[in-house]
Amino acid sequence: MYVIVGGAGEVGYHVAEALCNEGHDVAVIEKEAEACERADNLDALVVKGNAASPEVLSEAGVDKADMFIGVTGVDEVNMLACAIAKTKGCRTISRINMLDYINEPITTGYRDVGIDVAVCPDLVAAIKMSRMLLVPSMLDADIFAKGRVQVLESTIENTSPVAGKMIKDIEFPEACNIVAVFRNADVIIPHGDDVLLSNDRIVAVLGEQNLIPKMEGIVGSQKQVTEKDAVERVIIVGASRIGVHLARLLQESVNVTLIEPSKEMCEATSEVLSKVTVIHGSETDKDVLVEEGIADVDAFIAANTNDEINMLACLLAKEYGAKKIIALINRPELRSVLEPVAMTVNPRLVTISSILQYARKSDLLSFKMLREGEAQMLEFKVTNKSKVANRKLKKAGFPSNSIVGAIVRDDRVIIPSGEDEITPGDRLIVFARTEGISRLERLF
Repeated sequence: MYVIVGGAGEVGYHVAEALCNEGHDVAVIEKEAEACERADNLDALVVKGNAASPEVLSEAGVDKADMFIGVTGVDEVNMLACAIAKTKGCRTISRINMLDYINEPITTGYRDVGIDVAVCPDLVAAIKMSRMLLVPSMLDADIFAKGRVQVLESTIENTSPVAGKMIKDIEFPEACNIVAVFRNADVIIPHGDDVLLSNDRIVAVLGEQNLIPKMEGIVGSQKQVTEKDAVERVIIVGASRIGVHLARLLQESVNVTLIEPSKEMCEATSEVLSKVTVIHGSETDKDVLVEEGIADVDAFIAANTNDEINMLACLLAKEYGAKKIIALINRPELRSVLEPVAMTVNPRLVTISSILQYARKSDLLSFKMLREGEAQMLEFKVTNKSKVANRKLKKAGFPSNSIVGAIVRDDRVIIPSGEDEITPGDRLIVFARTEGISRLERLF
């Protein structure tokens, strides 16, 4: 597949990098010299210029391209570039941020103007954060197979009862499959004889929703979470677009207080969020946090656009007793610093995941990037034409750097063994290192 990526900022660069790593032919259009120089490190054609220029698009090879992905920082450029590329026969994906244009995280509502899929990064990130409020503080969860399967990431704490044990000796629930272990720089697809160590980050596939509290008790040192631990009161600091989107999502069911240091942004936010208490104050002022009852909130969310301010706010929230803490962090290297204190969301990574899901041609139903793009969780649909159809799992030809975490058949979730047969209509939840994705997709 030949793909043109319009924009080589953080999102564009990493989308192009992922597509290159999967073996696709890629061209990148970027007007800034510094970003062009960085993109030269990729195995891609780099064209300097405006992504919405017909001449520049022609130089990038739009006439022979299969897909155009518009991810510049300007909505109008992305939309116009997609419209032009569509006239050349490309499938198109556009990043759109302005709520004047879009009010859904992902929509196909712009097809009439040449955009097959439009993605709103801020709404996607806000929905991700709202889901994280529903799981225990030590876990990060995503749903697959329309909610039938949950994929959890969790860090083995120093005092965890499973630290130092072989996986085969740990009494994980029957509907649980450990599909990956992240240890320092290594990505391990585990076997029963592998030993879990403190600070390992594991990825587990769960076939039953009620297993989340049990997993909390198995891998952590904290008390198990019960039904009464539902989130009822939240403080959000930062009236960024993501912060405002998140408050809007929560305001109907949760008591939300939003703290923002800019008076003008406070006034604007109050006008659009009628059920949210908006406070003019600094997110790093301990007196403000104490006055707003930081010790009594169920969750504290740092949604400022500045990573350092979010980090400081989270540290203060932890010191003053917030039960669950979530932070927006754009720089991946800061995640490990905050992990003992807060769960983190990288808006760029969430956006890249959404875009790549729709960029692929296979029967890919859902998708999640892990370990800053080194590995992925994917949900494939098996059809009569799939190479894996009607084969036992052990003979289906899956790459060695992948593992099937679950098979969803009708309303049943199967934690598979090598003897399980794959049938048309099945949904497969698969973990894979990124370099194996292209080969994996060919199986479907």
